[in-house]
Formats: sequence, C-alpha cells, structure tokens
Amino acid sequence: MTARSLIVDTAPLSPGQERLIADEFARPGGVWPELGEPTRLRPIDTGAVLIDGPLDTQALQRAVSALIIRQPALRTRLHRLADTTPIQLVASSLPGQVHHSRLSHGTHPSRETLLAQSQPLHVDPRSDPLFRTHLIRLGEHRHVLLLQIHHFVSDGWSIGILYHDLAELYNAARTGRPADLPPLPRTFAAVSRDMRTERRSPQLRRQLAFWRERLQHLGPAMAFTREPVKHDTGRRPVNVQRVHIPAPAVRGLRASARGGVRGPLAGPFLAALALLLHHQSAATDIRIGMMISNRARPDTEHLIGYFVNTAVIRLRLHPELTAAELTEAANEAVRQALEHQALPIQDLKRDLHQGPDPLYQVTLALNTMRAHTLTVDGADCQDIDMEETGPRTAPTTIEQRWVIEERAGALSGTLTYQAGTFAPPQIRMALGHLDQAIAAVTAGHPTVAAITSAFRHPGVRT
Repeated sequence: MTARSLIVDTAPLSPGQERLIADEFARPGGVWPELGEPTRLRPIDTGAVLIDGPLDTQALQRAVSALIIRQPALRTRLHRLADTTPIQLVASSLPGQVHHSRLSHGTHPSRETLLAQSQPLHVDPRSDPLFRTHLIRLGEHRHVLLLQIHHFVSDGWSIGILYHDLAELYNAARTGRPADLPPLPRTFAAVSRDMRTERRSPQLRRQLAFWRERLQHLGPAMAFTREPVKHDTGRRPVNVQRVHIPAPAVRGLRASARGGVRGPLAGPFLAALALLLHHQSAATDIRIGMMISNRARPDTEHLIGYFVNTAVIRLRLHPELTAAELTEAANEAVRQALEHQALPIQDLKRDLHQGPDPLYQVTLALNTMRAHTLTVDGADCQDIDMEETGPRTAPTTIEQRWVIEERAGALSGTLTYQAGTFAPPQIRMALGHLDQAIAAVTAGHPTVAAITSAFRHPGVRT
C-alpha cells in the first residue's frame, strides 16, 4: 500500500484466510506478532516463465497495472481492528511496477539464481505487497518473468486466472486493442462477506448434518510411527520429494473412473492413495483431507482469491474389496464432497469435537483444472520449475501433503512429509507402491488383500 492509496472496501476474512492466519501467522493464544517480527507464514509463491522471443516491456508494465486494477484481491492486505477482529482491506491502488534485473548473456538460470534476483520471499500480509513481478533479462530476446503472489490472496485455481488474464492483457496492450476478458461483477471481498453470512444459513446447517453423518464412528488415527504424536504449534522438520506419474498411467486412471467426477481423475487417484496409506499404516478407516476449489457460488470462476476449502474423503477398506469397488466408493465420496463443499473445515472440526485422533493426517491438492499458462504473442513461453525439494521446516502437523498438478497428460508435483515419521528410503519405496496401486486401480479386479500382498512381495502378480 502507498500513502496515497485509499481503502475502497473492507470485508471479513474468507474461511481459508482464517485458517491461514490462525495456523501460520498468529502465535499460541492468538497473539499476533509485531510488524517486522518473523512469523511461521509460508513464503510468497513464485512462478517463473522463460520467454524466448521479442518482449515489449512497456506493454508488460501496462498489463501488470491493468491486472492489479482488474483483480481487487491483488490490492488486499490484512488488518486487525481494535477489538482484535481480523479483516481484509482493499486499496484503491497498489504499486504495480515491474522490477527489472539482468543476468549474464547465455545464462541458464537455476531456481536459486532466479530467486536471488527477487525481493525477499517472506512477507507480512499487513504491510507488504502480496503480488509482485520481476523481469530478468538474459539476452536481447530472452527473459524470465517471475510472478509472485501470496497464498493469503490466492489459491491453485487463482494461478491459472493470473496467467490467463496477464497474457490477454499483455497481448492486447501490445497491439492496442481492448482485452477480451469477461467482466467481474463481484469482488473477492464481496464473496468473503457472503461466506461469513452463509455460515449461519440453513444450507450450511444441512451440510453440517451431512458431514456429521458421514464422519460418525471414526476409526483410530493411522499409525505411521510408534513415536508419540507431538502436539506443538511451531515449525517442524519436513522433507519434500518430487512426484511424477506418466501420461499412460494417468490415462489408465481416467479409464478406470467409468464416468466419475472431477475430471474424472480424483476418485481413482484417491483410491490408489488409500491403498498406499492402508499398506503404510494397516488402517482400514482411511481419511484424506482433499482440497476443494469451493467456487460453486456465482461469479467466482474468474476471480483471484483464497477460496479453497478442505473436504474429508473417507474410505473404508477390507481384504475382499476390489480395486473397482474402491474406485466406485471414492468417486461417490468426491461427488458428495463437491455437493457439500461450502462448510468451512474449521467449523466442522469445532462441531465434531473429536478426541486426540486427528480428523485426517494426509491431504491431497489435485489440480486438473489449470488450463492456462502464460502465452506471449510472437514468443515461446515455458514454465520453469521453482519447487524446492529436500529438508526444511514447516508449520504443519500433517503427516503427508500431496500437491499434484496435471500437465500435458501427466501428473507432477510434490509430497511433503514429516521427517520425524518417514525416512527418504521409505518414501521412495512408497512412490513405487503408488505406481503399483495405480496399476491395480486401472485393472480394477484385484482385491485389497492381493494388492497389499504384491506390495510386500513385488514378484506377486495381481
């Protein structure tokens, strides 16, 4: 925000923003850090695009400025009222200056080299811009564009919108024509106000009744380790492993869906993941927290904002259950979750008052909807993988966090796991077992007993 920018809108936090601030920003007891103090908040997300070909930097600047005007979420920051209520403030303007730097001609930059050119990754949502761009010149007709946006105002769906809108605004600015973008009749702040009102509505009370029924008589938590679970609120050591599932395997999963929903990849993938988790823990009551876009409301398809919610996918396994039956159950669980996706997961947790066992220990973000990447007229654009792998610390107690995206028919992403629970060789073995589970789901006929036996004895055919 600048001294000259005016606050043009205020709104309560969206449920997703509430979770983010409670889980990663606030200290124990809800105390907020002072301005400038380090927090546990995850760093700003960075996307990088290699652009080979002529680039009109003035048109890019105009496009970035127009994008900030179009999407109010990019002009939003966090604020706390005198009574400690957190809200979001939307400014009339935000400095949209594209930062520039240069690297040696012919350099093929690494992730670390690119990030060294950018501003610090850790930002404070109360004072720092939550969207920024940086253009790195590698040669006369070779650039890398860094697009950085904080998850306080953005989710996975929003990234596709960001790339699509910026590309269209750039290509329009370059030729002097109007941008061909749909109008945005509502803002993210307006939708956040609706979300707050909906939490007291009959519709969400009906959704709560559904989840109460769906999640009654929960089985014990999955026993991944014999060590006692540590209930702390700080950062914990985790490790990040790349995940890749090739296109032929993905086609097999889609074929196994038999008319399922969400792409229809979610059900079959969840079935395969449930088989892996059953093998790892011996649990038969498998619960996975699946990220849901939560955009069933009108006029949200083209909005940047943090809408995402978590739905609990519960699958119960027994030895004679076939992979086809498990996939059918997963498809139905996803369908029902989509129909009941508006109830904030934190409201459900408060209502259930579950005991020491967590509602879920594994989460899945499966993005099969990002159809857009940056496209610049007259140039070739290629995404650069900016995902960091290896050890780090993170403010999470989730045992496994799968973040998977479909690109060019394949699935690629990361698995973040608790370093105190799993060793890297176990995870590498688990990814091999996931490949076997995907093959079993594609085949459809083997039983859970046969599949897990094949995990233990690789020579056994299912």
